[in-house]
Amino acid sequence: MAGIGFELRKILRRDTFLSDIGAYLYAAMISSGPWMMSVACLALLGIYRVPWFDDHAHEVFRATVIYTYAFSLIYVGLCQFVVTRFLADRLFADDEQAVVSTFITCSAPIMGGGLLLAGFFYSFFPLSLSYRFLGVILFVIVCMIWVGMIFISAVKNYRSVLYAFTAGVLISFFGAFFLGGRFGLTGYLAGYTLGQGVIFFWLLERILVEFPPSGTWNRDLQGYFRKYPDLAIIGFVYNLAIWIDKFVFWLAPDSRVIVQFFVTHDLYEAPVFYAYLTIVPTMALFLIRIETDFYLHYRRYYSQVTGKAPLRLILAEKEKMALMMHRGIRNILIVQGTVTVLSLVFVEQMAALAGLGPLQVPVLRISLVGAFLLVLLSVMIIILFYFDLRGRVLSTLGVFLLSNGFLSGLTVFLGYQFYGYGFTYACLISLLWGYFLLDNAMKNLEFITFSRQPVS
Repeated sequence: MAGIGFELRKILRRDTFLSDIGAYLYAAMISSGPWMMSVACLALLGIYRVPWFDDHAHEVFRATVIYTYAFSLIYVGLCQFVVTRFLADRLFADDEQAVVSTFITCSAPIMGGGLLLAGFFYSFFPLSLSYRFLGVILFVIVCMIWVGMIFISAVKNYRSVLYAFTAGVLISFFGAFFLGGRFGLTGYLAGYTLGQGVIFFWLLERILVEFPPSGTWNRDLQGYFRKYPDLAIIGFVYNLAIWIDKFVFWLAPDSRVIVQFFVTHDLYEAPVFYAYLTIVPTMALFLIRIETDFYLHYRRYYSQVTGKAPLRLILAEKEKMALMMHRGIRNILIVQGTVTVLSLVFVEQMAALAGLGPLQVPVLRISLVGAFLLVLLSVMIIILFYFDLRGRVLSTLGVFLLSNGFLSGLTVFLGYQFYGYGFTYACLISLLWGYFLLDNAMKNLEFITFSRQPVS
């Protein structure tokens, strides 16, 4: 994450209970905020409905939000990692003046392209013009929230991030509830969109307040797309791999059409989304550990290399870095393992609370295991990113994309008893491949470090 490490280390240096809690909340919001809050809001709106809001209307609204998040992530993924790399390099060089111009440079094409894509997509829908218009606006706003999350990870006032998402969710919930009562389905979407707009403009205000403006266009960012085209491919493949199993099930014979072009799968979709929520605490923990303890040894290792230290000192620092990495992974295994086991023990109660049916409980159960493996896969990918091993990251994500798509399709063919196993086994296969690549990289890190340096 671009810049979050700097702020997390400052917060943790205060060494108080409240500062630790603040750091973990900040990390949770940065790593999972939009997704976590959207699922929470959808769950609340599913439980507390206005009296006239029937199941069909709620399904149209729910599908609108899910499709918006799915395709906005894949779309923004094309620039997500390139912008993150550029911003991280600028912040590392203490060039905070580049933040606002970078934000404008990447926001303009994303907003323009988002309007065109969503406008074309919604032009085929048999829904009211006002509803389709709001759908386009929601898509653009959510795209801009994803962009804002790249930049907001460097802000110093981390409480504002928490306030932004809290206020946005509350406004989305109450706005949908009250506007839906007056204006029907269109009002329901308008209220939800209003809350998402509050989140984006709140984040935008933080960016503009904390970072000095320096022009409106940053040509250097364009050079990064030419320099790191693989990062654009990685961002696209990563988000597509996360969603490919849902696409497969939306095309399955037992999927259900809500309205034309809006398809859902009753047995599969909801259990997987709720399983994802169980990984939020671990993602926050990992972000804290990787950006603090591991980063210190990581930086010392490369300082030894650039400082032309003796090989024995470089190898000694490499061992310390590897030890810290394994310790972090062990902590993740303990924390996420505990969360997953408890979730499996109380899976019936979780399903009842989420409003899932009896046939969805087995899918939730295996998806909880898949989410556990997905956390570990994410760890492998982020650590490979730290060593700038982009080819190995793309290889791992390619395996994840192909295996998740193929195995999910196979489970559709085998029947509902196997739903969820495709995603879980895809995570396992990709995790094993990613671990093999990471282990190989750590064993040969000093060779990789020196062999990649320019000769002249």
